[in-house]
Amino acid sequence: MQAIVLTGHGGLEALVHHHGWPVPAIGDNDVLIRVAACGMNNTDVNTRSGWYSKAVTKATTGSA
Repeated sequence: MQAIVLTGHGGLEALVHHHGWPVPAIGDNDVLIRVAACGMNNTDVNTRSGWYSKAVTKATTGSA
């Protein structure tokens, strides 16, 4: 399985592509689906940039 993992706040370098990510254990009431493609929305981008974090005190977008 492959995964894109958010390693912290920052630019695109905070997203790390992993090959060989472990497949989750499946319980009796679970299903495992194969995802062919996914996308990011504005909330994903804001989370990566630190928009919602109280620990981030610098500008999170642009050159401000």
